[in-house]
Amino acid sequence: MLCRTGTPHGASFRSSSLSKFFAAILSSPFSDCPTHTNNPPTSLILRNHREVSPSVSSSLVSAICSLLSHNANQTPNLEILLYDYKEMLNSDIVLQILMNYRQLGRVRTIEFFSWAGSQMGFQFDDCVIEYMADFLGRRKLFDDMKCLLVTVFSHKRNISCRVFSICIRFLGRQGRVREALCLFQEMETMFHCKPDNYVYNNMLYVLCKKETSGELIDVALDIFHQIKWPDTYSYSNVLVGLCKFGRYEAVLQVFHEMGRVGLVPTRSAVNALIADLCSLSAKEGAIEKVRVKDARRPFTILVPNVGVQSGAIQPALGVFWAVHSLGLLPSTYVISRLIYELCRLQMVDEALEVLKIVEEKKHNCVEEGYSVVIQALCEKRLVKEASHLFQRMLSKGLKPKLVVYNSILCMQCKLGCLDEAQRVFEIMNKKRCLPDNVTYTALVHAYGEARNWEGAYDILIDMLGLGWILHFHTYSLVDKLLRECGQKDLSIKLKGKLESQILLKHCKMGQLQVVYEKLRSMLDRGFCPPTYVGNACEHAFQQHGSFKIVDELLQKMDKV
Repeated sequence: MLCRTGTPHGASFRSSSLSKFFAAILSSPFSDCPTHTNNPPTSLILRNHREVSPSVSSSLVSAICSLLSHNANQTPNLEILLYDYKEMLNSDIVLQILMNYRQLGRVRTIEFFSWAGSQMGFQFDDCVIEYMADFLGRRKLFDDMKCLLVTVFSHKRNISCRVFSICIRFLGRQGRVREALCLFQEMETMFHCKPDNYVYNNMLYVLCKKETSGELIDVALDIFHQIKWPDTYSYSNVLVGLCKFGRYEAVLQVFHEMGRVGLVPTRSAVNALIADLCSLSAKEGAIEKVRVKDARRPFTILVPNVGVQSGAIQPALGVFWAVHSLGLLPSTYVISRLIYELCRLQMVDEALEVLKIVEEKKHNCVEEGYSVVIQALCEKRLVKEASHLFQRMLSKGLKPKLVVYNSILCMQCKLGCLDEAQRVFEIMNKKRCLPDNVTYTALVHAYGEARNWEGAYDILIDMLGLGWILHFHTYSLVDKLLRECGQKDLSIKLKGKLESQILLKHCKMGQLQVVYEKLRSMLDRGFCPPTYVGNACEHAFQQHGSFKIVDELLQKMDKV
């Protein structure tokens, strides 16, 4: 019943007896002129299949499943094993037995279907054929799946569109795009079955979403135009395919046509369309690396991307408003990307309109949208609008990210609004958002510009307390301010703290030579590092067995 066969697409697998049953009758499963038999076995014509009551049907299914599972190795011949059940078979019983495939196993399930088909002349209901096509497709038994179609057609003479739809989808999922297309094309010529929308949509799904080369996108368009009444999924599959292969003019035409017939695209199609248009907008005027390979020595040059059509953000915005009017919104990621691109192009008013819609719908991307728009407003120095949006964000219970706080604070510091900047800094601490080097540096420079040495000094001390190394220009600004304001003692103290912080950093990095030189230089200038820094130096040298080298300096430090 079973034989070992190889497949052209990978490892071999066990082929069912479907391939053998009509081996003498049929040619290749997808040949142009398959042969048929007009004379099914006489026993199949004369057999009368009785109707079985539900209670009897359930016990019959259990009995057959038990026989098949317990005698898998002892009695391979199902003709002998199931001889007493021949007269009781019908489509319902066969389907119930097939649905017990976990109990039977793959091989026994296929054997039973082949045997049941031989007993019933493959005169199954459509649901049985559909189930078996799905069963074979999920297990990637594509040769058996093709043989199933030809075998059933040679007896039943009609196969439901749903069976073809299942086969096409599974072939496409495994990258067998051309095989799926071949099956689609042979539906009418070989199997005399006219595709319905399910078949068309699955074929478009394969060509538009699973095909990667772009060679068959025109074929997909031809198939799309063959559909008498395309539905939402027909249009959406084509939208995704055209976006995938950069056919933006065509995709907008299809989108507008969809609107004229009153259909709403799927969310995935809208996401693909808006995201790709935003990506196209981001590339406009960008500089990209191009590899020159024709030269004797290949090299890379920077080339401005001037070939892309301009104004891609306007169609993206138009698509957003169109689907919004239909009650549909893109995903969080796509909305955030649209808002970001609008802000990048200085279209802040449009970004605010999109954000307003998102806020009304209580979408998950509200917080991210606020962050992007506030940063854009801060870059344009629109203090009133940015502050208003920031306050609205806080009033709604949202937690701004560090980058939002920094944008507001840096804008206010550059404009000299120290009181407002200090208030934002206090809100940060209250909301437990830890400031970073950008936050502190902006405040230090703002205090420096305002000649407020106390505020600048306190901020620098906080930074050193966090273990940060001060930027040279930041330190120089405060040091100069302290000296000009007659705070020489604080200047020396600040210098000592900075030197100690640098020394501690070298200790942690294990740079013993640098530590030794730095410590000796500090002691020569009268700077005595804190006790914890001295202990760190001692520990670093002890780890490397060089304590005697620094012992003299440590003793000298104790005397200072």
